[in-house]
Amino acid sequence: MKVKKESNQEHVMDDLSDEMITDDNQFLIQFPWAGNLGQWKWYYKENRVIFNDRKAKQLGYEPKQIGPIGFEFFTSKLHPDDFNKVMNNMRNHLIGETNAYEVEYRIQHKDGHYIWYYDRGTVTKRDSVGKPLLIEGVVFDITESKVVEDRLRELSEKDALTNVYNRRVFYERMEKYMDMASSNPEDTFSLIMFDIDHFKKINDTYGHLAGDECLRQLSSLLVADKRLHDQIFRYGGEEFFLLLPHTNLSESILVAKRIHQLIYEMEIPKVGHITVSMGVVEYMANETLDQLITRVDDLMYDAKKAGRNTIKY
Repeated sequence: MKVKKESNQEHVMDDLSDEMITDDNQFLIQFPWAGNLGQWKWYYKENRVIFNDRKAKQLGYEPKQIGPIGFEFFTSKLHPDDFNKVMNNMRNHLIGETNAYEVEYRIQHKDGHYIWYYDRGTVTKRDSVGKPLLIEGVVFDITESKVVEDRLRELSEKDALTNVYNRRVFYERMEKYMDMASSNPEDTFSLIMFDIDHFKKINDTYGHLAGDECLRQLSSLLVADKRLHDQIFRYGGEEFFLLLPHTNLSESILVAKRIHQLIYEMEIPKVGHITVSMGVVEYMANETLDQLITRVDDLMYDAKKAGRNTIKY
């Protein structure tokens, strides 16, 4: 009897596989989009998932070696940052709060790297009391489009010459940290503003290419030296901001002095040594962004008036 039961189960799975192959071939013809991995079906009560070979192979598995699987075969491979999003999305659809399960997530390949998927499904059959019996969906590999999306985001956020954050991102991050500091006054932050002394003279004497190289090398120095959470922005021309989260004024002054010295010691081909003038402030409660920027900007210009190559706080 045991042999007979296993034979029947294999026969059922073969029928289901044949069904999926037929449906999947039709689907791929109807929707020949890039990244199309085909269809999947989840028999909810039995917790049995069937899917086309392409999806399994794309994750590094041989379909015939996997055998019958449940929903957790895939959910166990979700990126930790995406797990709750996926589970909540599916849960909301199963109880009828949304018209479809639709989500983007990262799933782990057998060799350890992650692949981006776009997944969409709907409950196609419910029992007499409305509980789901069958969920059917489609899945696409969107890894390449995510790479392009990330690159476009980087281009929109980074300064093209120096590859540090641009002015737009500066304003966004400042609003974020000001909100955080307002919610928790103990979680303060500081801001350093500086620019290169006599930068116009560098451009006029050595040419704009040399001036560009000064900006690039200065930025590279800052990126290499900064602490993990510090953020660097090119505000415009030769002006830069350094945002120091979780840092009070006395701590930020030490950071400014270290950077000031490192910049002075750096030697740039053709130009030689450069100096910077700095202003340093700690965020004050209820201060607006304009007030904060004006305060640190005034200090930086005080440093210039004092002879440049100095720090004011």
